Amino acid sequence: MDTETNKNDLIKWIIAGVILAAAIFAFYYFDQYPFIYRVLGLIGIIVLDFFVVFNTEKVKSLRIFTHDARVELKKVIWSTKAEVIQTTIIVLIVVVIMSLLLWLLDKLLGAGIKLLLA
Repeated sequence: MDTETNKNDLIKWIIAGVILAAAIFAFYYFDQYPFIYRVLGLIGIIVLDFFVVFNTEKVKSLRIFTHDARVELKKVIWSTKAEVIQTTIIVLIVVVIMSLLLWLLDKLLGAGIKLLLA
């Protein structure tokens, strides 16, 4: 079943590619016709091409995934502005304190090594 689906998808993707290539070729081949007619024809064929592509299993699974992601995103409880500011300040304070502690440790170890080597 899965290999049959993959074959059908491959055939649909190939058909979509051929349709797109033929549309681009026809756009330039029929340059004697007015530009607006060629553009409208190209747009119409591209829309038809999208119908072929959007009926593949890969695109269907992508649509299901994006729908599920949106549903899950609606369930997320977002932090308030005050909470974000508070946690940012706490993180900055912890970073400064840790930097000072590591600087102090580095100075102490450097002094200890100098004392041992001197």
